[in-house]
Amino acid sequence: MRRAFRIVAGLLGVATIGLNLPFAIGSLFSETDAIHRFHFFSGTVGYGVLLGVSLLVCAWRPEAVGPFWVAVSAGVAATLAGIVSGDFISGVWFPAPIAIVVLLLLHPARPAVFDIAGVDVGAAILALVALVPASAYALTQAELQRNGVSADPHVDFHHYSGAAAYVFAVPLAGFAGALRVPGRRIAAWIVGVAAAGLAISSLALSDYVSAFDPLWAWLLLGWAVVYVAEEELTARREPVPAT
Repeated sequence: MRRAFRIVAGLLGVATIGLNLPFAIGSLFSETDAIHRFHFFSGTVGYGVLLGVSLLVCAWRPEAVGPFWVAVSAGVAATLAGIVSGDFISGVWFPAPIAIVVLLLLHPARPAVFDIAGVDVGAAILALVALVPASAYALTQAELQRNGVSADPHVDFHHYSGAAAYVFAVPLAGFAGALRVPGRRIAAWIVGVAAAGLAISSLALSDYVSAFDPLWAWLLLGWAVVYVAEEELTARREPVPAT
C-alpha cells in the first residue's frame, strides 16, 4: 500500500508540474503564447506548487500529513472552480476529486490523516482573511469562463477557470496548513511560496489578462510572508506536532 501510494502521488505530482512549467517557459519565447503568460505562470506557481510539490512531498514522506491536506485543498478548489465555471468536464477538472479519493484510499497512514491535534488559530484567521478576496476573484474569473465566447482564446484554453482554481486554492490550502498534523511546517512553506509566486507573477505580468491589480498583488505577497512567519513562530513554540 505504501509503495502504491508513493508511486501514484509521485506520478501525479510530476504530471502536474509537467503540464504547467513547460508552457510557462515556452510563453517567454513564443509570440503566439505570449498572451497566456500570466495564466501559464499562475498555473505553475499556483497549482504546480500547491498540488504538484505537495504530492511529491507526499511521495517522499507519506507520514507528512500536512502536504497531503494541501494537495486535497487544491483538488477541492479545482472541483469547485470547474463546477462554478460550468467547465468541470470540458476543462478536465473532473480528475481532481477522483485523485483525492484514490490517494486517500491508498494512503499508508490513513488514520493519521484524520488525527488532527487542533488548529493554529493565527494561520486559520489569515486563511479566512484571504478567502474573501480570493472568492471574489475566483467568481469573477468563473463568470468569464462560463459566459465567454470561444473566440476568446482564454476561454478556449479554459484559462479563466484555471485562474479561479489556482487563486481559490490559496486560502483553502491556508486552512490546510493551519491543521496541527505532522508536516505542518512543510505545508505552510508550500502555501507561502505558492501565494508569493502568484503575487510576483501578477506584479511582473501586470498587463496580462487575469493578473491582479498591483495593490492586491502586494497585499498577497505580504500575506504570504506573514503566513509563513506565523507558522514558523508557532512551530518553535510547539515543535512536536508542527514537524
